[in-house]
Amino acid sequence: MPLVPTRRDWPRLLGELVGQLDDGRIYDRDLPALARALQPVLESYRRRAYRTGAPHVR
Repeated sequence: MPLVPTRRDWPRLLGELVGQLDDGRIYDRDLPALARALQPVLESYRRRAYRTGAPHVR
């Protein structure tokens, strides 16, 4: 059974995603689904960052 990522895992996992995007291991055809998955993550981060003063991301 896969483990649920903890708060300490996310920077590494997101870095792995960046690497896979940069070296083409994620196909162009998969980008729309990835965008749909990332949108709520970014929206949630922005709400939290606004309230806490964390760095803004576009």
